[in-house]
Amino acid sequence: MLLMKHLLLLSHYYKTVVLMKSLNEMCPDITRIYSIGKSYMGLKLYVIEISDNPGKHELGEPEFRYVAGMHGNELLNLMEYICQEYKCGNQRIVHLVKEISIHLLPSMNPDGYEMAYKKGSELAGWSLGRYSYEGIDMNHNFADLNTVMWDAIKLETDKSKLINHYFPIPEHYTSEDVASETRAVISWMQTIPFVLSANLHGGELVVTYPFDMTKDWAPREHTPTPDESFFRWLATVYASTNHVMSNPD
Repeated sequence: MLLMKHLLLLSHYYKTVVLMKSLNEMCPDITRIYSIGKSYMGLKLYVIEISDNPGKHELGEPEFRYVAGMHGNELLNLMEYICQEYKCGNQRIVHLVKEISIHLLPSMNPDGYEMAYKKGSELAGWSLGRYSYEGIDMNHNFADLNTVMWDAIKLETDKSKLINHYFPIPEHYTSEDVASETRAVISWMQTIPFVLSANLHGGELVVTYPFDMTKDWAPREHTPTPDESFFRWLATVYASTNHVMSNPD
């Protein structure tokens, strides 16, 4: 009871850290906790890796990245579920842990969440939490490589050479307009060879997946990536198993 009362006095960030550490103690053989950097206010961006050999990149084993907390906290239940079900011998979870290295970042924007948490949802704290302490919307803070590509097309005579999957991140993208949290995630992506990633957002009921070579914000422009069929399959599987999304009414 004393521990529970103590946890109730802690901020949401420290509650998350306590939960991650308790899961690491519960499943030490398949988990490790590491930090990819710090928020603007100095809070560490903790990741929990779940794998049969955490901390080791195994040849042929895909690395998967799941991020939440741009404005949501949806990964806490997932990491707890995986740990508990693995210990119970759930064969589907055991297979995932043995065949995939799963990296979960439950809060990319801990500063924003703390501000929203203190204000309270009844006072529109949910919208306040969308922004970092600096007031940056990290949802729209990553590099716009499509604009770089279309600018390059104007100068390139051989259009067949232009494939935007290989454009490097512009050097100016380390300016003050880029959040420290965003830079930490970019560095994380460059360090670990993730083959697939997803980002959870609270507030809407929609599945989105990557578009390719979009010239403007035209909502009806269909610009599929080479992995279009795979992304559509993933989106359909997710939506069809979500009872609310799959409800025709």
